[in-house]
Amino acid sequence: MLQSEGFEVERFKVRKLMQEAELISKQPGSHRYKQAKSERPDIPNLLKREFSVATPNEVWCGDINYIWSG
Repeated sequence: MLQSEGFEVERFKVRKLMQEAELISKQPGSHRYKQAKSERPDIPNLLKREFSVATPNEVWCGDINYIWSG
């Protein structure tokens, strides 16, 4: 913000200004997903790990992956 207004500011200057204003920086903590202990009873497992099919478009499945990009 200060740089966009034409002020030359480095992190140590920002730290000093924040201390004078009694401000602190709060960084987000790391996020961990819980490992499933059992299958969800409300979502039936229709595929039952049978990934081999006779014809195309007979079975569709998906997966959700979390890739850290920060």
